[in-house]
This record gives sequence, C-alpha cells and structure tokens, in this order.
Amino acid sequence: MTNGGLRVLWTVIGLVLTAIGVAGLVASLGALPGLDAGAPLIWSGLLNLWRDISPWGLVVVALIGLLLAGLGFSLLRRQLRPRRGPAMGDLDLQSVAGRTPGGGQQLPGATRVRGVRLARGLERDLARDPLVRKASVTLVGPAPQPDLRIELQLSPRARLAAIHDHVDAAVDRFRTTSGLRPRHLDITARIDNSGPARVR
Repeated sequence: MTNGGLRVLWTVIGLVLTAIGVAGLVASLGALPGLDAGAPLIWSGLLNLWRDISPWGLVVVALIGLLLAGLGFSLLRRQLRPRRGPAMGDLDLQSVAGRTPGGGQQLPGATRVRGVRLARGLERDLARDPLVRKASVTLVGPAPQPDLRIELQLSPRARLAAIHDHVDAAVDRFRTTSGLRPRHLDITARIDNSGPARVR
C-alpha cells in the first residue's frame, strides 16, 4: 500500500474512533435519541466487573488510553513524515599536499560540507524551473553513496518529459559538485492545483 493509501486508511480509522467517542459522550449525557438515559450502554457482566474493580478500573483505563494515544501519535508522525533511514551526516573532503597550478605549495587539509546544505543546494537547483513550485530533497544513509529522495510539486502546465530532463541535469550537477554517487534515486512528483504558477 502506498503512503497516500496508508494516510487515508488511518484517517478513516481516526474518524471512526472519534465518532464512537462522540456517540458515547452524547449517550452518557442522555441526548442520544431512542436510548433511555438510565440504561447502560454495555452488557451487565462487564458493568458488574467495572463496579467491582472501582476505582482502579478508571486508573487502568486512563493508563491504557495514554499508551494508545502515545502509540497513535508515534504512528501518525511516522506516516506523515516517512523516512527509511538516518539522514546523511556531514561530508569530509580531504586534500593532500602538492603543487597548485600557479606553482605554489598546497597544504594538506580537510573541508567539511554539511549534508543538509547539499540537499538545500539541490532543492534550489531543481526549483529554478518555473514549473517546479516546490522541491524537497533528503539524503539518507552514509556517504559517498547515500539514497537520494526528491519530492516535487509541479505546475499543472508541467510536461513530464521536460521535468525528467530537468531533474536528470540537476542530479548530474549534484554528482559533479558534491562527489557523491547516490546508490538509489527516488523521485515523487505531484501536480499542485492550489494556486497560480509562480512568477520569476
């Protein structure tokens, strides 16, 4: 099942559980038509068990509710922000001693490039096309072969072939400038119908 399908599924489950909770609240207030306000909503055996373990039953239900709320929040966070691995860290580039083209002496050293900055640079490059309304890039896994994930929001006027060529060219420039060779490239493109195309 796709991420979109999972989100729809969990949204439906959340709405059903919310409806059950609201119906229970309305029934407990005696405002549910067709039900006697004094009649129990649960069968008598469970009602007697609940009365026998009072007041600990309320504590147990509250703890179970907190546990389920925590699990639900964790699940929703993972569904809304999917990530299949740790983000790539900083990239350390080493240089060795030698002669520069001008004849000077080059000293050994290291340059550290933040992985987040590399991703933001590729996002800016992708967003140069006026038909790309928004670009989001994630680098996942270790250098020099991280997974590269690109999400694009496109204008309805965008043509797939042209966007494909634009993304290929941007990824080639990214490979050349960063020295990274992504092991896996995952591109998700969506048409954004929310407003007019961006003006540059």
